[in-house]
Amino acid sequence: MISKTNKIVYSSLLLAIGIVFQIIGRNIPQFNQFLVGPIINSILILTAFICGRWWGVGVGTLTPLLAWFVGQLATPLAPFIPFIMIGNILYVLTFSLFIQGNMIKRAIGVILGALIKFVFLTFASTKLIKLVGLSFPPKIAKVLATSMSFPQLITALLGGALALIIIELLRRRRVI
Repeated sequence: MISKTNKIVYSSLLLAIGIVFQIIGRNIPQFNQFLVGPIINSILILTAFICGRWWGVGVGTLTPLLAWFVGQLATPLAPFIPFIMIGNILYVLTFSLFIQGNMIKRAIGVILGALIKFVFLTFASTKLIKLVGLSFPPKIAKVLATSMSFPQLITALLGGALALIIIELLRRRRVI
């Protein structure tokens, strides 16, 4: 059992790693989403596994906001941050339902979490924003809808797979 103090330290460390990669990612725009996305998704899964679901939810809530602060998320997309937060929360909570058990169960959690996050962000970026009265210029709306669809599924699956590999390595070394 990890103490509350260690959970704070581990989740803060994982969040800090995420911030570093967000800063790096903003400087490589052509690879930004496919470099930063999997790493952030991996951090969400690792935080939930190591520290618990609510710590994962906390990190998942902070990462989009911090991405905007460091300039990794474009300023015109700032009104969409709450939707990204919700997508991250759905990803973490779905995975958390499958934490206990073997690698196959955790893999199912990653896959289902990635699918739910993908469906939510696709719906939010194409339909929900209109329902809540957000309007983006057509060019921004197109970029938003594109970046919040299949790339989200791919980055969530890749990040989840990376996290599962790291979890297995840590378990074999008896670190966690």
